Amino acid sequence: MMDGTISTDQTDYSATSTDRPKTFRLPGAFGFLGQPESLSFNDRLLIITAIATACIAVVAVCTGLWFARPVLIPITTAFVLSILLAPATEWLRRRAVPTGLRALIVVLLAFTLFIYGLYLVIQPGAAWIEKLPTVMEQARDKLAGVENAVSKVQDVSEQVNDLAKLGNDKTTEEVTVQGPEIGDILFASARTFIVQILFTAVLTYFFLASRLDIRRKLILLRGTMSGMRQTARMLRAIEQKVGAYMFTMLMINIGLGVATGLAMWAIGMPSPYIWGGLAAILNFIPYLGPIILTSLLTISGLVQFDSWVEILTVPAIFIAFNFIESNFVTPTLIGVRLTISPLAIILNVSFWTWMWGPAGAVISIPVFVIFKTICDHSDFLRPIGLLIGEADTFRPVKRGLQRLQHTP
Repeated sequence: MMDGTISTDQTDYSATSTDRPKTFRLPGAFGFLGQPESLSFNDRLLIITAIATACIAVVAVCTGLWFARPVLIPITTAFVLSILLAPATEWLRRRAVPTGLRALIVVLLAFTLFIYGLYLVIQPGAAWIEKLPTVMEQARDKLAGVENAVSKVQDVSEQVNDLAKLGNDKTTEEVTVQGPEIGDILFASARTFIVQILFTAVLTYFFLASRLDIRRKLILLRGTMSGMRQTARMLRAIEQKVGAYMFTMLMINIGLGVATGLAMWAIGMPSPYIWGGLAAILNFIPYLGPIILTSLLTISGLVQFDSWVEILTVPAIFIAFNFIESNFVTPTLIGVRLTISPLAIILNVSFWTWMWGPAGAVISIPVFVIFKTICDHSDFLRPIGLLIGEADTFRPVKRGLQRLQHTP
């Protein structure tokens, strides 16, 4: 009797043990927030301190990138150019050309072609810039009706301000601040541009001259044979992907420039080769370049033509070409090679444009391709590569992702 009673009591206690309150568990890395017993106060304090330190580090890095951009832009550009010019130096190496000499030949040839291309565009463009005041005056005459409407609105606004100032006897003095002239600004910009070009050329030479030595050191930093092979494959993939991307973009932009120049010639625009060259060069600057060229074409159309249909046809042609290039040609030719999410590309270009201006926009995608390739060949950074890449390109997890997508 007593044994039965004891066993019954134990059963009752065990049955009531399931009625204990359950703690709410958050999924993933935030699960500790819903488990008060999982972490102590000191552990939570350490986590909060680590998060705050990471935020401060991000702000400090962004600040450093902003203030050091006069030095970092040439260094980054030279690094990207050294990767692009590596096949040319490798071709000369196979023909027993000395290291320093082959780097010098490649750099001189590349920058000579670059300066000559700028000369072909800038020389006729300089004459157009000299006519810019006349062009703006003619465009203002075409927009006289719009200007009159705006002036009427301004007159009404000034009358409202005068009524608001009634009864105020205090006199105010107007101070006019005279800024620098346009010629001084252009001269200072040109001088800075030349210095940056020379600095970039020198850095590119040293990157190419020490390319094999740097490559060998990076491989030897990995202690194991498998790590060395992984680093060698990563460096080879970086050169192939960046080179393929830049060469493809060069061909696409040349095609866009030729199409734009022929279209401007067909509709009677002056200096069509200038517009073709500008279309090819400015298209290297994502988003900002096409906007600048569209604005210039609109102003020129206002001066050249009288009918609004003809005026709007000028920028509409380039907008149509740019739409086809950016939405069909470029994704088809390089979309598969990049294997990067379009959202990640947009955020990357926006960030570097905000940090370094047009130069940051030009080098943003090559730098992003390098970073993506490093993530794909690193076990530690592979999750980041998965986040910024296309999910279908990760063959080991593609089947698992498809199962998750079809799971109800």
